[in-house]
Amino acid sequence: MEPEPETEETGTAARRADRRCQTEAAQKVVGWIIGAILIFLAQRDLRKRPPELVRGRVGVWRSVAMLPPGAVVYLLFGRRRALSEAGVATAASVAD
Repeated sequence: MEPEPETEETGTAARRADRRCQTEAAQKVVGWIIGAILIFLAQRDLRKRPPELVRGRVGVWRSVAMLPPGAVVYLLFGRRRALSEAGVATAASVAD
């Protein structure tokens, strides 16, 4: 049994399928890069932010932020604004 000769139509379909696979692979790579960046940002913020400016326990947030969805949740909801960012005068600024 001989393979069918490649026609213009089957060649075009094969090229489309190949292009679609390449596009999907590129999207996965971009997704992994974005996820890694989000994890890095959340972990760095947890390392530098004082514990009183974190909603809940820092250790729990560290483990939650090891996955991209958890990092997004921490960056959106796990941080408290500093008093100076919230527009509240601190005792030191009032004394001046």
